Amino acid sequence: MAKLHFLKSVTDTINTPFILESGETLVVVDGGFPSETPYLYEYLKGLGGHVTAWFVTHFHDDHMGALWFMMKDHPDIRIDGVYCHLPSDDFLINGEPKQDEWTTRQLLDGFHGAMAERGIPKVTVQKDDLYSFDGGNLTVRILRTPDESITGNPINNSSIVFRAEADGKSILFLGDLGVEGGDQLLATNPPERIRSDFVQMAHHGQGGVSKECYAAIRPTYCLWPTPSWLWDNMGPGGYDTGIFGTVVTRGWISSLRCVKRHYVMIHGTQVIDLAEA
Repeated sequence: MAKLHFLKSVTDTINTPFILESGETLVVVDGGFPSETPYLYEYLKGLGGHVTAWFVTHFHDDHMGALWFMMKDHPDIRIDGVYCHLPSDDFLINGEPKQDEWTTRQLLDGFHGAMAERGIPKVTVQKDDLYSFDGGNLTVRILRTPDESITGNPINNSSIVFRAEADGKSILFLGDLGVEGGDQLLATNPPERIRSDFVQMAHHGQGGVSKECYAAIRPTYCLWPTPSWLWDNMGPGGYDTGIFGTVVTRGWISSLRCVKRHYVMIHGTQVIDLAEA
């Protein structure tokens, strides 16, 4: 019996904290900022502390920071492999104008250094790779890897996309994919690989893929890794007066009329039994 653990944010921040549990197998997706590490650590310890695979969608510290600190500070959490596909160092350094080269280099060196010190293998995923866990009950298929020719919203658009399947249910993880990456995802995969029961809302539910992409996914359940202030796009004038597009995305999903339930991070940690969903 497989479960999806959707963890809360202890600091009410953007975060992508998912754990797939199937039998004795734990597969972690991203994890969040370094500030989320203590809660994630205790949660993983409660599940046995052995991670078979840790997937990183892209190189932003709200997605890979907790993994870095987990590797660095918590050797009692056993990690069999980190699964990712990072663009070139130059792309990462030059593609993040809000972050100086020193900071990006520090993140890169710290991430790879912690992995090397722990002896954790890095698995560079490729499109169409299929990974099987727990005797085949849990599979992960890679649908997209970074395309360095996409220079708009480059680091978010470098997100890998993968579709997990367990107990007859499918979950599409979009990372922080933007419109350009979403269009590429649709153009390079057959519709049956895009269609999924669950979807992790891209870029925390705002500024991510297009409405047409969500229409192709046609989810029954939406996973919103979205803090309270972003969920309501809070700004100086209150509800939906901020600079983000979350409320617009919520309207898109409502108009699709296929979603039965929304799982939102602001509701706290949620454990979903996939066989019964």
